Amino acid sequence: MEVIKLPKKFRVVCDEIRDGSYESLEKLESFSAFPHHVAAVKAAVAYFDKDYDTAVDLTCDIMPYWDEWHYSNVPDEFMAAMVFAAREHGKEEQARNALIEERDRAFTKDVEKYGEGKHPRYKYCNFMLNYLDTGIMPKDNELNYSVPANAKSVDAVIKDCNIKNGDKDRLYKMVCLYGYPEDAVKLYEEIKDSRLSEYDREDAIVRYLYLKEDEKALQAIERLASDRLWTVASPAQVRPMNFFTHPMMHKFLKDDECLERIRKASFMNTWE
Repeated sequence: MEVIKLPKKFRVVCDEIRDGSYESLEKLESFSAFPHHVAAVKAAVAYFDKDYDTAVDLTCDIMPYWDEWHYSNVPDEFMAAMVFAAREHGKEEQARNALIEERDRAFTKDVEKYGEGKHPRYKYCNFMLNYLDTGIMPKDNELNYSVPANAKSVDAVIKDCNIKNGDKDRLYKMVCLYGYPEDAVKLYEEIKDSRLSEYDREDAIVRYLYLKEDEKALQAIERLASDRLWTVASPAQVRPMNFFTHPMMHKFLKDDECLERIRKASFMNTWE
């Protein structure tokens, strides 16, 4: 099985869907030569519409064809979304069977490179099976943030890390590492309109949740959605599927009003 390179016309349709055009979903029917990528696009939309029956069914259908995508994050994110949806919608058995089948396929995949049972997808299937049973995901530590031991004041961080005057981006990163969460989010508010990395915004979300500022956390998630940092790997990523890999975002994805805000934010491209 080889990686599929999608034609420009397919990518254009994905751009339209990503920008909020549900009407453009019908255009996918003309791309019968790429059934698995079409299914992935439909599944992504269904996950963010909470149409979990459709989303899980489509994901199970495309799982044997993950090798058509170049980047490993695509199967990881879709499988995480599948298990999230399965737990929410009573489809655990279907998800479990699909994961076991995929794990069996991955057991002997690329043995020369990884060794038997060592392929990353084999390991990730085990992670997802564990999540299905326990609710614990690989990034579960996001929910257990604690203030650094011997946390430093902003002035101490500036001095110890030799922060240049006005370099608030670096100061924010260092305060996240060594300082107090209150100081970190205060700095984030000052630089949130700049071109921050995905990790920078995730750091802010973690700290807002620790401080029990859910509305601020949701606003940071909305900014992350509108930044479109999640679109790089695949044109079929018409929604921020990586959000399902973050336990800290799950309560917002479960809430209808929050999910609507996230979905609308994902239609906006901040950096056009």
